[in-house]
Amino acid sequence: MVIRFGRSQHLLHFLGALNWASPQQRQLLLSALVANNDPDAPNYLFASKTRVKNPMADRKSVNELERLLQEAIQRAEDAERKRQQERQRADKERQRADASEEATRPTTIEEYITACHTSVFSRCTIETDPELSSRGPITNPRNKWCPKNLRPWTDFILEQRLTFGILGDTFPIDSRVFENRAFLVGLGDRVSQRRIADEKSLEYFLHNSVEDPVRVIIQQLREVETVTAAFEIGQGIVFENHPHALSDTAEEVIERETLATPQTPDHGRDLNQLRPDQICVTRSNNEPSAPRTIAYISEYKSPCKLTVQHLRIGLRPMDIYKEVVNRKTIPTSVDPDARFRYHAERLTASAITQTYHYMIESGLEYGNLTIGEATVFLKIDWNEPETLLYHLAEPKYEVSAHPDSFYICTAVGQYLAFTLMALGLPGEQHEHGQEERQSAMNNLKTWAEDFETTLRSIPENQRSAPSEHSPDYQPTTYSEFERSPYLLRRRRRRAAEPQIDQMPSRRDDRREPSDDEST
Repeated sequence: MVIRFGRSQHLLHFLGALNWASPQQRQLLLSALVANNDPDAPNYLFASKTRVKNPMADRKSVNELERLLQEAIQRAEDAERKRQQERQRADKERQRADASEEATRPTTIEEYITACHTSVFSRCTIETDPELSSRGPITNPRNKWCPKNLRPWTDFILEQRLTFGILGDTFPIDSRVFENRAFLVGLGDRVSQRRIADEKSLEYFLHNSVEDPVRVIIQQLREVETVTAAFEIGQGIVFENHPHALSDTAEEVIERETLATPQTPDHGRDLNQLRPDQICVTRSNNEPSAPRTIAYISEYKSPCKLTVQHLRIGLRPMDIYKEVVNRKTIPTSVDPDARFRYHAERLTASAITQTYHYMIESGLEYGNLTIGEATVFLKIDWNEPETLLYHLAEPKYEVSAHPDSFYICTAVGQYLAFTLMALGLPGEQHEHGQEERQSAMNNLKTWAEDFETTLRSIPENQRSAPSEHSPDYQPTTYSEFERSPYLLRRRRRRAAEPQIDQMPSRRDDRREPSDDEST
């Protein structure tokens, strides 16, 4: 009797193997064929049940059975490997599609701030060639208003947390209205190609990585009524770096240009020389004649000249005029740590004084000094204008120390909070008129000091910290402080909300529950 099957050769081998195989071996062979989805499995199964005797089977050996079994197993493995490869290819395609969608879709405010840090700000590169980084113009020293006291801005982080708490209550945090990640990755690639070697390249870096993102965020915030009810955003902000940033028709500017400086013989004002590196300007409305006012000013110093080590050592509570300007003793090179501290304090004080001078001249409460990788946020309490408050921010290290509050600790996050602080509440006035400025100047001393001259008076081998392993030179992280947004009591009127000096500051403090949480 002749039985026809699809693959006769394999079937003949199979039938022969069946005659020599034990029941257990037959079951193993059949199971392998079925598991492999072998196209002849149905034929083999039928053949095994009918037990057709093939004359060639008598000449088959157990070795042939083993060979057939190995072939079946190999086909099973090959088929499974192919299925795995196909699944992997499908998974990769799906991941690529998801990644592409994620990279090109608009971001939320938290995603945007985070991506600005990871894709742009973190791409900062600083020139290490001293020949390239030491170039800079030397200007004639001018008398600058010098703060008497330098004090830490102890509630800066608290104000920052409160600002983000208000923002979280008033802006829809899930709203996708900001630039996508793909754009920021490309921007970061461009930023990384230009090393920071001087103030001009620092300006390019800060404009792209910090200032313009803050401007974009403020532009979106002004579209939300609940936000504009909480902050005096007006028509948004712009960053300008020329003396005509303010409208010539604004009454406030006219007042400043004609009356801002006391008419003393040794301190005449030249508006073309009084030029901070950057001015954050806000306009109250869209009218062409609407006043444009300064929210704060920024002063740039190349990180090749004023280093982060200088700031870490040079910023401390002090009487600047007594301990720096009129210091009587100068450490010798025998004590390199003391020598570096002396130079750091003098360089830092010189840069801080220049920024303070612009703030006093313009009647401002807020300003900052930045080297890119670190920023010193400054504030004048006009009840005590001779005291300058400072807060050193190092975003690169703060984000690592506070992963749960990553976006708040970034450069963009901290500049955003600072900008909203400077803009203030609706109707709140931060500008201080001529009479108040004049009163402050009457109690201030001046310092004829030029930063570049001070820098070049320091030998190059004394411009770097002698030992970066010293605790004094370690990054500033504020790891002991809570950094998350402060939860507001949303159902209470603003006047009933806790004042800044009543708010907890450190991680071991406990917040009181908000009304929403306690109900």
